[in-house]
Amino acid sequence: MDIYSIVLWGAVVLYALSALGLIGSSVFHAKHFVALSFYVACIGLALQTTAIGLRWVEVGHGPYIGFFDAVSSFAFVSVFTYVGLVLWRPSLKEVGAVIMPISFMFLGVAMMTSPSDMGITPALASIWLIVHVFFAKIAVATMVVAFALAIIYVMRDKNKEISMFKQLPDQGVLDITMFRFVAVSFIVWTIMIIIGAIWANEAWGRYWGWDPIETWSLIAWLIYAICLHLRLTRGWRGRRFAYVIIGSLPLVLFALIGVPFFWSSIHAAYLSL
Repeated sequence: MDIYSIVLWGAVVLYALSALGLIGSSVFHAKHFVALSFYVACIGLALQTTAIGLRWVEVGHGPYIGFFDAVSSFAFVSVFTYVGLVLWRPSLKEVGAVIMPISFMFLGVAMMTSPSDMGITPALASIWLIVHVFFAKIAVATMVVAFALAIIYVMRDKNKEISMFKQLPDQGVLDITMFRFVAVSFIVWTIMIIIGAIWANEAWGRYWGWDPIETWSLIAWLIYAICLHLRLTRGWRGRRFAYVIIGSLPLVLFALIGVPFFWSSIHAAYLSL
């Protein structure tokens, strides 16, 4: 086993331990164990960052070509955003009880496939590709955080006496925080689509071609637009708003990694196994 594999498997193990620790600490109210599990996640993030750097040097491009790189990078950006969230508001450490299992799942699924060594083709060799992917990763990360906050909000709202997540802020803080993350997700997703259109024109000579991934990306954008509309104009808050957020993330993930398995797409090369 080479150094890259050792480092990446180390990240997998630490993400799993962090997920188990955060879930267990939330159930048993072990405040100090929450902090320990958060630091384990940070170490795992450092290992995955190292692995990404090693692979970048090896293949000559970032983690955006091939199923393995695309999906494993979702774990990276999710944990990175979780760490940033906790640095911004330390009282939200327990949100990792949802974020870390999702991140572990991303990385675990990626590890079940073989890394692709596909190079950058002339059509892909553009700064617009890097910027497009950058905003896509940010969008996924903020959507995962919003999803986690929504899951916790619903769990606490359905059972007022629930013993889990007592260390988190009250429901009002969770509600406004998940709204902020949804708003950021929508803005970033919009930028991603616009930049993708510019890149598509440069690579394929058209801004929009109703390719399946383009179409589903638009559907995901509309879903989040509706989510914000319900919040800002219809006054949806709390549990109703959380349910919409919970239902939105699977559609986004399907748009990003599921569509090529059902329809032929000009974008499918970036998810090759």
